[in-house]
Order: sequence, then structure tokens, then C-alpha cells
Amino acid sequence: MNRFLRVSAMSVICAIGAIAVSQAQAATCQNAQYDADVLARFPNIAKACSDIVSKDGQDYAVVTARLDRVDASGRVQVRVKQPDGSYSKRISIRPRPDLKVLVDGKPARVQDLADNQEITAYVKVREPQIALAPAVQEQYVFLPIEDSQEQLAALPSTAGFLPLIGLLGGVSLVLGGWLTAMRHRRH
Repeated sequence: MNRFLRVSAMSVICAIGAIAVSQAQAATCQNAQYDADVLARFPNIAKACSDIVSKDGQDYAVVTARLDRVDASGRVQVRVKQPDGSYSKRISIRPRPDLKVLVDGKPARVQDLADNQEITAYVKVREPQIALAPAVQEQYVFLPIEDSQEQLAALPSTAGFLPLIGLLGGVSLVLGGWLTAMRHRRH
């Protein structure tokens, strides 16, 4: 019985130690526990991530993003760089007008950023929020990512070729009917 208690106690201690060691391991881009909403917006986040930064008990995936544009209302549209060099779908955020971010090691106002500029961004691992690299390293400003439906409404819509093909077909039918009528009138 005594031997059984010692073996059981050692097993429990080893199990607790293994749990503590597994939780003490630093999160990496590949083993981070991304939230389902984050994965829905960034399916390749584990591959696009260059590092995981932990601050105040939160994990953040560090990514490179390309600035598509800053519109007149202050909305910033970015695309996250994918591992193959392509970019994700456009995402929108609305930062404060006075927000300064770090670009090429220098602080810059968001309104002064140039289109197609690559910037560092931080994506929360547990929430679909993103922050641009702040000018002051301690002041991360995380913003909710806006719905892609709103972005689509803001984009201009252009017609495809289908209406043109339909118009050409209609003109051909009218022309064919007119030519047939002219031929019957001659005979």
C-alpha cells in the first residue's frame, strides 16, 4: 500500500509538472490558439505571422500589411501580406485622427501615410482586432476590423460583359428581322 501511494503521488506530481511546463512554453505563430473569428478573417494567419508578442497576458501576431488607402472619413484599408507574397482581402479599421504610427522607424500620422506602403501590424490572437505599429511602443491602439460587406458597398461597382453581349444579341435579332422583311418585300 505504501509503495502504491508513493507511485501515485509521483504520478500526480509529474502530471502537474508537465501541465506547468506546457503552459509555460512561449506561444509561436504555429502553436498560438487563434480564435475562430480571427481564423475566419485571416485563414493563413499562422503562416503570415512573423512573431508572437505577449503583453499583459495577451498574445499578438506580428504581421506585415500593405496600406491600400486612407479615405476622407479616416478609414484605413490594409491587406495582410501572405507567405507567398500575395495579400489578403482588404480589411478596414477606423483609427483615431491623432494616432501616430511607426513607419521606417519614424512616427507618422495615419492621414500622412502613402498608399502601397508596407507597415507592421499586430493582430490579437483571441479577438479579430488589429493595431498598427504605434509610434510609442507602449501605446497599442487595437481597433475592431469592420465588416467586409460595408467595404464592398464603398467600392464602385462596374458592369461586366454580359449586358453588352445581350445588347449585341438583341441588335442582331432586330437587324435579322429587318433584313428578312426587306427580302420578302423585294419578292
